[in-house]
Amino acid sequence: MSSQQEELVEMIIQSLEKLDKNDPKTDKLASYLYVADKRLSDYLAELRVFLKCEQPSQDQRIQCGYILEQIVYLCFRGVKGATSFKSFQSAGPQYDLLISGDDQKWKIISELFYLPFEKRNILVEAKAKQSKLTDKDFARLCSIMDVNLSTTGLGIFFTFKGATGFPDRSSSTRQRKIGDCRLRQALFHAKTGKYIIVFDQDDIFELASNGSLIKLIVRKIRDLQELSGLPPISTEEWIEIDLPEHLRILEYRSKE
Repeated sequence: MSSQQEELVEMIIQSLEKLDKNDPKTDKLASYLYVADKRLSDYLAELRVFLKCEQPSQDQRIQCGYILEQIVYLCFRGVKGATSFKSFQSAGPQYDLLISGDDQKWKIISELFYLPFEKRNILVEAKAKQSKLTDKDFARLCSIMDVNLSTTGLGIFFTFKGATGFPDRSSSTRQRKIGDCRLRQALFHAKTGKYIIVFDQDDIFELASNGSLIKLIVRKIRDLQELSGLPPISTEEWIEIDLPEHLRILEYRSKE
């Protein structure tokens, strides 16, 4: 990125301070807060190869886990204002990456993610498993965020198959009841005000596009607030529409 482009990005970021995070304009401007690392495309291509293996060996599974962790790290290195990256093992369970920042850019990030600045840390766990996350996986992260990391307001799972109890992407039917991980997600948010969201492989393969990480996180947080019962939509869709048929038909006609 040239110095002139950098200056333009800085001006756009500063303009975000004057916007309400619920203003639709924020979605477009916020994309400047995430500039995808050029190396991401190569790592995502490697990940596709591993995911196509029907019976991966143990070494392949381990390598796949490393690649997923590298993707996670590169993603958050592309977020403006992120200045602290920590990965370590505590006396209890291990968590993969703790990200935070202290400047005005990270304050904007926190506001976009509905986080008070005193809970501005983001905890990310990469789980390269070929099955859905279980309630036990969710309970563990809830406990870490509630007990060990009180200044962490957002937890993110990066996994391949999503989590139990979440709306199925392949289904067109609205989810009417919640259970398993989805229920724990909702109860944890109600109790603590903190968010835990899940990225599946469809989400992960969008991350090579500028702005995608920000848009995905914001949409998943809003979905948790609303509990719409619908699966997430791609970041390529700028307008989110959730209407009954007699209203949706007006949207179609407006495009004719």
